[in-house]
Amino acid sequence: MKTPKKSLRFIILIPHRDVLMQIEAYRQKLFSRGFYGAHSFPLCAPLAVVSWPFSREELKELAHNIRKLSMYNDGKILSSESGTVSCPVFSASFFGPCLNLNTGEILSQQTDKLLFTLSPPVLCASLVEGGTKDKVEETPSLSFRAASVANLTIRPLFTAHSFEWKISPPVWLPGYKVN
Repeated sequence: MKTPKKSLRFIILIPHRDVLMQIEAYRQKLFSRGFYGAHSFPLCAPLAVVSWPFSREELKELAHNIRKLSMYNDGKILSSESGTVSCPVFSASFFGPCLNLNTGEILSQQTDKLLFTLSPPVLCASLVEGGTKDKVEETPSLSFRAASVANLTIRPLFTAHSFEWKISPPVWLPGYKVN
C-alpha cells in the first residue's frame, strides 16, 4: 500500500457509540481473517478529502444537510452490505458497511476546500488495497439517528497500515423531530 508523505484531511461522519461497538466487533472478525488494516483508521465514514479543515459553521451546515438527507428514512442512516470506496491519495480503499447517504451533492458546495468526495460513504471497518473479493464475515446491519461530523487529519507513520490521527470536536446532527 502506497502511503502519502504528508498529512491528509478528511470530513467524516461518526455514528453514535452504540453503533461503534458493533463495528468494533466486526473489525475484530476481519482482523482475525487477515484484514491487517482493520485497526488502521478511526471508526467513522470518510465523506471527502479536503485541502483545509471545515470551520465549525461549515460542519454545522453539513450536519444539518445530512439530517435532511436522512429524513427520507424516518431520520435514520442505514447500512447495506459491505463495499469499498477508493481513496486515490494513498492508493487504498475503505472497506465496510455502505451507508445510504448521497453526500456528494451537499459537499460539492464547498468547492474551495473539497478535493474529492468518497462515494458511497463506507463506515470504515478496514483499509484494503484496491477492492476485496474475499468472502468476509456477515456485515452488520446498522441503523442509527445519532451521529456527528468532524474534521480528521491523518499522518502516515512508518508502516503501510500505521497512522496517527486527530479528530476535531464533533458537531452532532440536529435531533430528529417527527412532524
